[in-house]
Amino acid sequence: MKSRTVASIKYIDASQLFSWMKRGSPTPFQVIDVRGSDYIGGHIREGWNYPYKKFGDSVPELLARLQEKRQSNSNDASINVVFHCAQSQQRGPSAAMKFLREIPDPDLDKFEVCVLRGGFNNWQDLYGEDSTVTEDYRPELWTW
Repeated sequence: MKSRTVASIKYIDASQLFSWMKRGSPTPFQVIDVRGSDYIGGHIREGWNYPYKKFGDSVPELLARLQEKRQSNSNDASINVVFHCAQSQQRGPSAAMKFLREIPDPDLDKFEVCVLRGGFNNWQDLYGEDSTVTEDYRPELWTW
């Protein structure tokens, strides 16, 4: 059985997630965006927004949705759950850890918990203008 430690959370690069979105992934995946008010201005296509401030209360619903998605692909398949926030330094990793702690023991091996390295800030630098992978992008909100 997997552990429930920070060491069991993998970091993935934007290029890997982009590849999964464009070419398909050997394992089903779901992006979980935990940004709150900073969600405006764009998000990763087909990601689910679960703002961090209410994340703890949302974990049971999220777990149920992910179980349903996983089972619709195949009962035996695991699913990569990719968390991120703006920079994936605090909210994203913390939400990933909260989620990992809530997975029932019998289901622990069915979820691969990941964090998107660099968060949406990095994603939008690379893929913000690509509407096939980024929705509702407003570049004027990202210029400094």
